[in-house]
Amino acid sequence: MLKKSDLIYRLFGAYLILIGVLAFVNAFMHLDSAIPLWFSYIAVFLIGIGVLTKNSDLIAIQANILFIPYIFWDIDFFYQLATGNALWGITDYFFIIGWMNSLGNFITLEHIYIIPVALGFIFLLGMKRKDLWKFSFLEIAIIFLITFFFSSKDMNANCVFQSCINFISLENPYYQIFWFFSVFLMVFLANFLLIFLMKKANKLKKE
Repeated sequence: MLKKSDLIYRLFGAYLILIGVLAFVNAFMHLDSAIPLWFSYIAVFLIGIGVLTKNSDLIAIQANILFIPYIFWDIDFFYQLATGNALWGITDYFFIIGWMNSLGNFITLEHIYIIPVALGFIFLLGMKRKDLWKFSFLEIAIIFLITFFFSSKDMNANCVFQSCINFISLENPYYQIFWFFSVFLMVFLANFLLIFLMKKANKLKKE
C-alpha cells in the first residue's frame, strides 16, 4: 500500500509531466503560433520527473532557470488582469481575443504555481548541492543554441532574437550578449536565493 507522502509525489509528478507533454503536443499542433522549445515547457516536464523520482537536484536546476523570469511574468500578468492595460508586454499573448479559452492558456497558467510547487518539494526532499547553477546554465546554453539555430525569428522562442520586454531594445549581436549576461545573473541569483530560503526553512523546521 502506498504511503500518503508517496501518493502526493506521484500525483504532483504525474500532473506536471502531463502539463509538459500537453505543452509539447499543443506546440507541435500549432507550429504557426507556438514552438516546443520554450524553457517553460521543458522545465515543467523535468520538474515533474524530479518530483516523481524524488530528485531535488533536478527540480532545483529548473527552479534556478524559472525563478526570476517567472516573477516578471507574474507581475506583468496580474497587472494586466487587474487593470486591463499592458505593463511590459510579456503576457499580452494571453489576453488576445480568441486565445483566452485555449489549451495553450491553461498550460501557460503553470507560470503562477510552478515555482511555489518546486520550492515546496525542494524543501521536503532537501537540497543536496549548492553549485546547481552550473547545470542550470549548461541547460540554458544548450537550449539557447538549439533555439537560435533551429527556430524562426518570428517565433522568438525564449526571447533569443529580441527582448520579450518592451522597454529593452538592442541590436544583434549585442542583444545576445546581454541575453547571456542577464540570464547567467538571474540563474546565479536564483541559486543563491534558493540556498538562503532552504536554510531559513530548515531552521524554522527544527524550532
